[in-house]
Amino acid sequence: MLSFLLPRRCVLCHSEGTGLCAACITTLVAAPEMAAPPGFETCSSLLSYSGATKELVAALKFHNHRDAVGVLGFAMSQLIEGVETLEQPALTVTWAPTSAKRKAKRGFDQSELLARAVAAALGLRACKLLRRVAGQAQTGHSRAERLLGPQFLATGRSPERVLLVDDVRTTGATLCAAADTLIESGTGSVHGLTLAVTLEWVSGKGSCGLVAREIRPWVRTREHAIDSIRNHALPLRMSEYVETVLSHRIDDK
Repeated sequence: MLSFLLPRRCVLCHSEGTGLCAACITTLVAAPEMAAPPGFETCSSLLSYSGATKELVAALKFHNHRDAVGVLGFAMSQLIEGVETLEQPALTVTWAPTSAKRKAKRGFDQSELLARAVAAALGLRACKLLRRVAGQAQTGHSRAERLLGPQFLATGRSPERVLLVDDVRTTGATLCAAADTLIESGTGSVHGLTLAVTLEWVSGKGSCGLVAREIRPWVRTREHAIDSIRNHALPLRMSEYVETVLSHRIDDK
């Protein structure tokens, strides 16, 4: 009944049916492989922060368009295949939180939404491990200002292994600050995961170890996706994501 009264709409084109339609998926560009910032075992990003991805992030971050959170969380979760093992303590999923003031103003924290969607897709526990010290938002600041980074406080002793989720990786300062706080409060292994990464900061090696290794083109049509999967032209993690997203509707929990 609720879906009838309030049908899902694509975050980008607003067509009914799903939070992110197949046509709009083809306009998104996959992120390159990146070196992990200091303090991280691994750090992956799903999309390059350009074009339609900027619209997608803005819709989620500033306009509370949540219909795509489920599919984005599922897609992001596919990037950490192999990180979760039986030989080590289970990962705890957390996020780099926005300030309490901004969360109160918006009514939500976009990084928390993504983190909980990732945790649900992986069957892992998600909990708040960090609190952000009040300060200016990173959005719209220069690179030099961003490199100063925000400050975080731990909510208690942190678990041994943590998957830290954020919306956009720019200079890496936010991720580094959050990881430092987790490590200082007891975490031994931090893995990073973001929805998108800003590539204009990547022109070699930056202060937080950003190194572009290879830009992988996004598949443009269902036929190309299937052909790429069959021909192993895409990495396994991306081919699984494309095949799943184009074949199924992933509902938010």
